[in-house]
Amino acid sequence: MLLASAGCVHLGSGDLAVGGLKCEQGTDALGVDVPQPRLGRTLQSAERGQLPAAYRMLVASSPAMLARDQGDLWDSGRVASDATLAVRYRGRALQSAEQVFWQVRVWD
Repeated sequence: MLLASAGCVHLGSGDLAVGGLKCEQGTDALGVDVPQPRLGRTLQSAERGQLPAAYRMLVASSPAMLARDQGDLWDSGRVASDATLAVRYRGRALQSAEQVFWQVRVWD
């Protein structure tokens, strides 16, 4: 399976921003062969120790789908959690050599 992270960064309502998208703990997601990969991200904030109150992950078959705020493979919906690492992909089964794009939005 091929899981490629999109170059998307979304701002929360404050100074909280998403960066450093990771798949299976690596930054280069090419060649990931895991049916339900773990997705993660780092957070950037001017405030020390700031955590998100919720997140939403979108996984799509194209960057165009993400641009329309649609995840045709998986849309986690808004999840009330401060989790930033190891969020398990729960969409349809991924196929070998499939190219997949994803993005994360956080709320503080």
